[in-house]
Amino acid sequence: MKRTLLLSFALTLGLVAYQNASSTSIPAAMSRIFGAMWKWEKTEYSFGKIEQNKPVTAIFKFTNTGDAPLVLTTVAPSCGCTAPTYSKEPIMPGQEGTVEAKYNAAAMGAFTKTITVTANTSAPIVLTISGEVVLPGTK
Repeated sequence: MKRTLLLSFALTLGLVAYQNASSTSIPAAMSRIFGAMWKWEKTEYSFGKIEQNKPVTAIFKFTNTGDAPLVLTTVAPSCGCTAPTYSKEPIMPGQEGTVEAKYNAAAMGAFTKTITVTANTSAPIVLTISGEVVLPGTK
C-alpha cells in the first residue's frame, strides 16, 4: 500500500512538473542569442576581364551586428593565386571590418576562387571572386 501510494505521488509530481515546464515561456529578452554576428555588404565579386599579370584586389566589408567583439580566426584562400589580408584586431559591435582578396592574374582564362572566413560567429562564410584573365591590350 505504501509503495502504491508513493508511486502515485511520484507520478503526479512528475506530471505537474512536466506541465509547468512545457507551459513556461522564456521572456523574449532572455531568449536572445548573445555573441558576435556579421553582416556582409557582398560575398561575391566579379572583376570582369582583367589583363594577364596585372593583379587585382576585391574588398569585402562586413559589420559586427552582434553584441560581442568579432574576431576573425582563419582566412583561407582556395589556392595560392589569391592572397588575403584582413582585419586582425577584434571588431567591436557596430564597427566594420574588411577582408581583401588580391588575385595575381597569372593564368589565362576564366576563374572562380573562394576565400573561407572563420570567426567567433555561428558559421564560416565563403567569399567568391571571379573574372577572366585576357592578354594585355585585349580588355
